[in-house]
Amino acid sequence: MLYEYALEPELVATWGDRRAGRYFADKFGLGSPRIVSRYPKRWKKLVWNAWERLQIDDNEMDHARMTELVEQLSEAMVRRTNTVANPDQSWLNNTTEEHQRVPFHAILARRNTAGHAGVLVADDLDDRTPLWTASRGVTISRTATAIAGAVGNIMRIATEITFIDPYFAPHHPRFRNVLEACLTACFRGRVGDPPQIRILSSDKNGADPTFFHSECRRHLPGVIPAELTVTVRRLKERADGERLHNRYILTEIGGVSFGVGLDEAQAPSSATDDLHVLDRSQYEERWRQYSEGSLTFVSEHPISIAGTRRSPDSRPPGSPRVGSPA
Repeated sequence: MLYEYALEPELVATWGDRRAGRYFADKFGLGSPRIVSRYPKRWKKLVWNAWERLQIDDNEMDHARMTELVEQLSEAMVRRTNTVANPDQSWLNNTTEEHQRVPFHAILARRNTAGHAGVLVADDLDDRTPLWTASRGVTISRTATAIAGAVGNIMRIATEITFIDPYFAPHHPRFRNVLEACLTACFRGRVGDPPQIRILSSDKNGADPTFFHSECRRHLPGVIPAELTVTVRRLKERADGERLHNRYILTEIGGVSFGVGLDEAQAPSSATDDLHVLDRSQYEERWRQYSEGSLTFVSEHPISIAGTRRSPDSRPPGSPRVGSPA
């Protein structure tokens, strides 16, 4: 539901033009299913270098539009690690090689003379172009496999992931199965370092804090990959404040809402759920409300759960464990 796109700097430099910029400006960034890849790390500098080469005169309006566009594209980026770029090769050649190592969803460029299957030519795009079409919503079966399949791409490209379900109950397999499937997806073709993971629940699950914490420590380590330490925290509503009801997965690059919950339907069932990418204003509001230090809700003391599960998708033994700050 969120997809990583590599954008050719020379192409982006042409979007300072009013007509080109108008089409692409709203296609990427927070609130969009399309997220720009920071490849290479010097991506912004390469865009501005290309812009300077293209300029015939010093047009302040075009420069202002370009500045706004570059900031919008770069405010929420996929940050790859362990990338390699040959300075003697073009950006496109380096990027198609990186695509072979760990695939982007697509590469957007001015031309595709080599006919690479992962490269989209900007001038040829329309809303039906494969790899360019990016749905904001999806209806899925309420199974762990289907839920992880829908959000799996978010899991592999995000670095801060928060699961929000006020009714999360660690002693119920239907919650653990979804959590395990989603955390497993984090390491399938992962583009960066292991993510920081938080789980936010509430006192609405009917358990007192002591029992809830003991059940987390009892049931969760075995479903969490050994590379991760997960922070679990319960929230409480304030009088006349926001209600704790809706379910989300929030990340630093965007968020998804769930119509029903972050648990499986009780089998046998044909139950479905609707998932939607939050638009910018929705995302910013929910990110603010559920961020560490927010006063929207009363927060109980968090606990940290170290994972013990090894899987074929895990990193080699000895890799550093990543924890979430409380």
